[in-house]
Amino acid sequence: MILGWLLACRDDATSYRDALADGACSSLPGGALRDDCYAERGQCEQVEAPLAHDECGFVLAETRGDITLCASAGRFAEDCRMHLWSVAVASWPEGDCELGTAEGGVAARAAAAGFTVDDPRPWSAYFRHCLLRSRPFDRSRCAKVSDAMAREACEQTALAAYNDLLNMARDRKLYPCDGGPLPPLLSYAPDPAIDTLLLGRSDLCPR
Repeated sequence: MILGWLLACRDDATSYRDALADGACSSLPGGALRDDCYAERGQCEQVEAPLAHDECGFVLAETRGDITLCASAGRFAEDCRMHLWSVAVASWPEGDCELGTAEGGVAARAAAAGFTVDDPRPWSAYFRHCLLRSRPFDRSRCAKVSDAMAREACEQTALAAYNDLLNMARDRKLYPCDGGPLPPLLSYAPDPAIDTLLLGRSDLCPR
C-alpha cells in the first residue's frame, strides 16, 4: 500500500511538472493540483477553487506590479490595491510630495488604480509617505491641501504617523527619558496636537 502511494505521488509530481512546463494544466486531474498549475502560470481565470482564485489574482497583480489586476483578486482585491498603491507611492519622486500642488496628479493616479473619489485610504498612504520623508515632521503642511476630505485624511494620518515614530523611538530606547532634547527621528514643527500626543504617551519611559 505504501509503495503504491509513493508511486502515485511520483506520477502526480511528474505529470504536474510536465503540465507546468508545457502549459497543459487542463490535462491534470481537477482539484488543487490543476488549480496550482494554472496559478503558477498566471492563468487565474482558470483556477476553480474560490480562495485559490482570489489568492492567484493578488499574487499575479503583485508579481506584475499592475494594480489594475487587483480587480480579479476577489475578497483580496482591496488589500491588493492598497498594498500595490503603497509600494507605488513609496517610489514617487520628491516633487510629488509638494502638498498644495500635487493633489491633482495623486487624485488621477488613485482613480486609475480603481479607488473611488471619496475613499480616504489612498490619500492616507500618500500623506504618510510624504510627511515621514522630511524633518522636522510638520503636520501644518496639511493646511495647504485644498480638498476637505484629503486635508482631514492628511491631518489624521499625520498624528497616526507621528505616533508610530514614538513607538519606534520607545522600542529602540531612543526617547529622552532624562528630559533631554528629542532625537532627530522625533523632531517636529511646533504643533499643539503633537504636544498633547506626547503628554499622553506615558509608556515612552516605563518605570
